[in-house]
Amino acid sequence: MNIEQHQAKIETLAAQMNESTALSWFWAFLFGPLWFAFHGFWGRAVLVFVLNFFVIGFILAPFLAYPAWRERAREKAERAIAAGVVV
Repeated sequence: MNIEQHQAKIETLAAQMNESTALSWFWAFLFGPLWFAFHGFWGRAVLVFVLNFFVIGFILAPFLAYPAWRERAREKAERAIAAGVVV
């Protein structure tokens, strides 16, 4: 399998493993660092918590929600392919 096929398989599997919802941005805006911490996005939780002191975190949090879920889905897909769970 070449690199392009491998990347395509990862992208397809990541799209299926994406756990975000249509309201992820809203919950991230509403609950900010608590929402990120609850879902295990600790780096983003700390970042938004610190930026909330400057009011930037409230604006930035919704824009960090979808990339966080996409990144997690991609990592899950790569681990599943590496483990041989998905052929």
